[in-house]
Amino acid sequence: MPEPPPSPQTADIKGPGVILVVDDDLQMRQLIQAALEDEGLPVATAADGRQALRRAAQARPVLVVLDITIPRVASSEVATRLRATYGQGLPILVITADGHAAEKARQVGAYAYLKKPFELDALIAAVEQGLGGA
Repeated sequence: MPEPPPSPQTADIKGPGVILVVDDDLQMRQLIQAALEDEGLPVATAADGRQALRRAAQARPVLVVLDITIPRVASSEVATRLRATYGQGLPILVITADGHAAEKARQVGAYAYLKKPFELDALIAAVEQGLGGA
């Protein structure tokens, strides 16, 4: 009996890669995941920084959608560790309700940011930009 294909949460790290969505708000994670999967993009999710690093070890991220305020491991540390593993060119899209979104995005080296609440069309456009117009 053939094995089922791996889910995005357990996809092989050598595979084509996933978009890693990191947000401590379950509804926001689910909304972003659904929007990206509707575009045919593979997604892995994490509720905190520690979980984000574990997910990234399971499935190579090709882009990270990162809430700036997450528990357990700070978003800046997550960005630093992921880039140490996957290269400085790993695109990071910051999402935040913080009033200093641009400053926070610069601190983690994000290519763009979205202020919550944001339109799903803006999210898709920003992700496509980060993927190089995919």
